[in-house]
Order: sequence, then C-alpha cells, then structure tokens
Amino acid sequence: MDVNSKEKILNAALLLYNEQGIRNITTRHIAASIGISGGNLHYHFKHTEDIIKALFNELAWAYDGLMANAQSVPLDLSAIAFLTEASFRLVNKYRFIFINFVEIGKWIPEIRDTYYQLTQKREQQFLKVFDDLIANGIFREDIPKSNKHGLVKQFFIINDFWLSLNELTDQYTGENALNEYQKAIDVLLWPYLKHH
Repeated sequence: MDVNSKEKILNAALLLYNEQGIRNITTRHIAASIGISGGNLHYHFKHTEDIIKALFNELAWAYDGLMANAQSVPLDLSAIAFLTEASFRLVNKYRFIFINFVEIGKWIPEIRDTYYQLTQKREQQFLKVFDDLIANGIFREDIPKSNKHGLVKQFFIINDFWLSLNELTDQYTGENALNEYQKAIDVLLWPYLKHH
C-alpha cells in the first residue's frame, strides 16, 4: 500500500466523519468505502485514534500555512476578509473536529495537548497581526495589551466553536454559513478599527 492509499484512507475518513460523526464510523466503514480490507487499512493506521490524529495534524499544518501567508502580505481589511474566509473553509473542511472538539480532546489527550500548544503559538502570531494592523493604520493605536490578549481568546472561541453553535441553532450551510461567520468576526473587530 502506497502513500496515495494512505491519503485515500484519510480522505474517506474525513468524508464519513463529517457526514455521520466520529461515533458512528468504524475503521471497517472507512475501509469498505474505498474498497480495501480492514487489514490493509490497519497496516497504515492501527486505531481510529491514529486516523483522527492524522486529520488533526493536516488541519494544523493548513493553519500554519494560512498564518504564514497572513504574515507575508501587507495587512489591510481585504487581507483580513480573505484570512477569515480561508479560516472558515478550513473549519468547514474538518467540521467533525470542531463539532466534537471537547470529546476528541478527552478521548485523545495528545490532540488536546497539541491544541493547547497551538493556541500558545497562534496567540503570538495573532498579536503580531494586530501590531501590523496598528502599524498599517487599520487598528486603533490605543488598544491596551490586555485587550489584545482578550481579542485573541475571542478569535479562538469564534473560530473553534462557531460551528457547534450554528449546528445547535441556525444551521446555516454553504455561503450563508460563511456570511454569518464573517459577520461574527466583523462585529468582533469593529471596536478595534480606526474609523476614518
């Protein structure tokens, strides 16, 4: 079995988890959906947890790319809108993780630990983004340091848990979901913007 097969397993798992949830899908379901034996699948991923860890790592790498991109372009409101949309599309692509975040974190402590480390790294990246927005005349200059840290936490709450709220309330889908997510970020940023 080659790397391509490993990718096929992860793609199939992502699709099934997103559609039916983590508790309803076994490695047998994943193997059957791509026409391989359970043994073949277990050659690459011994346990369900290993598949979920691999998908979580894919998500983390994709976010790393997103943040690196954000730090390599001049930051203005259109760059923030692009970043928000790209972030939402990632959340939506790996929606099963976000909808089951707490459960996954308890079930697979390694993911919880990695998530914690990522939030520490992301906080520094976001603070740098805020400083760039201040330097570029987009954000107000009088934002207290504690507010910047609080804003980062609010970003995490919206980014990582908006989908769960949406599932339990409005159930927006597609572009409507993106628009509502974008609105939530816009409302969050509004008090910090320099209004000309």
